[in-house]
Amino acid sequence: MLKTIYAHFDEHVETYLATVALTVFATLVVFQVIMRYVFNNPTAWSEEVARYALVWFVYLSGSYAVKYERHVRFSVIVDLIGRKVPFVRRIIRLFILLLWLAFLVFMLKLSIDMVDRQLSTGQRAPASQIPMYLVYLGLPLGLLLMSFRVFQHTVRTVIDIIRQPFAPIPPSQTEVD
Repeated sequence: MLKTIYAHFDEHVETYLATVALTVFATLVVFQVIMRYVFNNPTAWSEEVARYALVWFVYLSGSYAVKYERHVRFSVIVDLIGRKVPFVRRIIRLFILLLWLAFLVFMLKLSIDMVDRQLSTGQRAPASQIPMYLVYLGLPLGLLLMSFRVFQHTVRTVIDIIRQPFAPIPPSQTEVD
């Protein structure tokens, strides 16, 4: 039962969270357009909340891109090496993932400090009066999810190095697309 819940959460967490953020964003933008051009009575709060929802969507979608390895990367040299020496390509991938994980953990710590500062100041958004720590909370949440996904890739890479260090590397889904 617990394994099933974890598998479902692991598969869909980014999808659910990003969908909520994108739905809020789109709904508020349509609401703002209707209020502005149909009723000639624009609201300041809806534009502000839509902007915050878009920011949350971006950070949550970053984790989705990491999960499916759809992020931007420059792999020309690694691909050339991988065709000749698959073990070296696996080691390079592990090194890059560890560097990336270190960067994400560093940024996560900084973003948590930023949220903590916002929480202590009690600052609120000008139009909607939303506490600003809630707005900034999207960044550490996105970084935490990205860190988790990079950690998953790192574990899979270590297992791959242990099990089949010299086996040819099949093309990834991004190379096939």
